[in-house]
Amino acid sequence: MQETLVDILKSIVMLFIVLDPIGTTPYYQAFTARLSSGERARVLRLTIVVAALMLLAFAIIGDAIFRLLNITLADFRIAAGLLLLIASLALLLEVPLGFLRGEPERMAIVPLATPLLAGPAAISVTLLIKYTAGPHVAVIAITVNMVLAYVILALSDSIARLLGRQGLLVLDKFMSLLMAALAVSLIRQGVEETLGY
Repeated sequence: MQETLVDILKSIVMLFIVLDPIGTTPYYQAFTARLSSGERARVLRLTIVVAALMLLAFAIIGDAIFRLLNITLADFRIAAGLLLLIASLALLLEVPLGFLRGEPERMAIVPLATPLLAGPAAISVTLLIKYTAGPHVAVIAITVNMVLAYVILALSDSIARLLGRQGLLVLDKFMSLLMAALAVSLIRQGVEETLGY
């Protein structure tokens, strides 16, 4: 029971780091700045629902994908680690993401739901959680993180005022560094498993 609880907490934290709803806050504010409060609420709900459905789909069919493509856990650890490392470096170095403004409903799906929340990094970690801790842990981690993401984005104006622009920037960089550290850890574990250590 204690081991399961540790797995759940670890999975929630891992997924929270890569979802990074706090780092998504400035983008959410920028994309919804000209919308009415009702439209913002609708965009937020759609964003969370789409992101959750995407991650849940991968959590449910992840094993089937692995079997079909003959992918081992070590293979996936290395691939997920490399992907997370690239994503974290892009965030740290502020590589332009090239998101375009669009209609509220489209904006909720792209770029807010994906790739900002349920992007390749979050999908990779979701599959990793499913593969290492089980689908039930993955579903719990996704559910908790979607609730957290909803609350954080709903309070984005208050968070931005509280932390200020510099505070948000520092927090975003810190989360990116954590993502890079997680990426290196995954790569190391994958290499060790491949080499039989």
